[in-house]
Amino acid sequence: MRASTMRTFLIFFLGIGYSLASVCETNGPLGLITGEIEDWQITASSVYPYEWDKGCREKYARVYLPNKLGWCAKYKSSSEWLQIDLGVAARVTGVLTQGRADGAEWVTAFMVSYSMNAYNWNYVMDQYGNQKLFEGNTDSYSVKHSYFDEPVIARYIKFHTVQWNRHPSMRVEVLGCQLCKVPLGLPPYGKITASTSAKKEHSCQAEDGNILSHKGWCARKKDEKQWLQIDIGPPTLVTGIITKGRADGMKKHWVKRFSLSYSNDSNVWYKYKDAHHMDPKIFGGNNDKNTERTHYLNSPFVARYIRFHPLEWNKKISMRIGLLGCPHKGDCSEGFMRVNDDTPCVENLAFKKRATISTSSRHHTKRHIPTYINGHASRAVDGKLERTLRSCTILDNLYGDVWKVDLGERRKVSGVVIHTWQGEGEEKQLSSYKDYMNNLDKLLVYVDEKDPKDGEDDPNSTAQLCGYISRLNDALFRKELHIQCMRPLVGRHVLIEAWDVENSWNRLFSAVLCEVEIYE
Repeated sequence: MRASTMRTFLIFFLGIGYSLASVCETNGPLGLITGEIEDWQITASSVYPYEWDKGCREKYARVYLPNKLGWCAKYKSSSEWLQIDLGVAARVTGVLTQGRADGAEWVTAFMVSYSMNAYNWNYVMDQYGNQKLFEGNTDSYSVKHSYFDEPVIARYIKFHTVQWNRHPSMRVEVLGCQLCKVPLGLPPYGKITASTSAKKEHSCQAEDGNILSHKGWCARKKDEKQWLQIDIGPPTLVTGIITKGRADGMKKHWVKRFSLSYSNDSNVWYKYKDAHHMDPKIFGGNNDKNTERTHYLNSPFVARYIRFHPLEWNKKISMRIGLLGCPHKGDCSEGFMRVNDDTPCVENLAFKKRATISTSSRHHTKRHIPTYINGHASRAVDGKLERTLRSCTILDNLYGDVWKVDLGERRKVSGVVIHTWQGEGEEKQLSSYKDYMNNLDKLLVYVDEKDPKDGEDDPNSTAQLCGYISRLNDALFRKELHIQCMRPLVGRHVLIEAWDVENSWNRLFSAVLCEVEIYE
């Protein structure tokens, strides 16, 4: 990981509202005990020959393993070391150490160095600015916790043996936190698409390519133009990738090699390259259908769309994919929304799209909609949630009771969130709108393939009812209205139609839409 990547990592944290002193919400073991850190992430300067002692391996350098297991250096030297690749940069606050638990071998003094790239190293210092010499263990069984005077940000941690009892042997754990090692783009929030998919209804579709699936995506063609893509929502830092083969069936299908590209707008794409390399990186894929393979990125990047490009495969292009990184925190960025306060940010399909107001067939008199009224339609998709009449869109039975938004292309629509005005904080002369709202009976949401005709019943209408909110128990008069479609609907246009109360003494009614958000 180059120096610029370290800056990217730190800038990303600061940019989303973190300070390095408050990164950790929890502090604990970083994966040696649990096995989250895999064997290949543990390396050493040397290892006692396996033929001489089968209990001495790098992979046994984990605290709490059974007796007689541990890492043992080949030589009795103060130049020996044990290195842990945490995969993703962490805020490290201390370490745990333990002897080999054979009753004879342990490290009594050690130093710790750290790095972001495994090339440039710094030693953990004491409060006087000197390389800190840690007191090690006093027996081969006890686990000792050693604090750092100041936390460090690092991906690689190296233990240097200085003194030992009989032989430099040890087991370790690293303590701290990693915010950027969290799964990203998992269903239902991550949207997976593909270049092509095999024609099988029960399997092989793009959505079957998520890492949690027991199936797998299968490309329709066998060439290097195929790709599988995850849209993770608001751009965020990606630090690792995970791949598997196709799980269902008896066939042996998996990808052996692949490349990676990423984008923030799906138009301009960047091929992933490691630091100091001119050519795109070729990743090693899988060797069977079910073993999970993880690659931690030497050059993490910030992106919304990530594509996997298969280059070599076993019999047929088929794979499952996953991502690791930093989950988005704080407010949703422009063009994204939360369906409720505890869900991740998802794309707002309506953001800054073309919106208009028209008259429904329920009001048969076809009226000309004044330009200044129709212009108000866009206020409901401008991304500015301001609950004032002057900032909202008004539907009524004088100028138009149907609000329409053109999504620009056919999209799958799963629901709509409507932010309304309920009469708060407005001048008295505008209070009549509140009275008109009392004559409102329903708000109905439709999804349509085509732009419906204004004020006419169309026998060839493709409009599908998503759902509605009625005045029952005052549900219609809440500040946020959530209408979830009975099933996902596909169309280009979304309509909100206002209905009045039948047989009301006052036929005037209005609905005030301050912001309309549509999600897939």
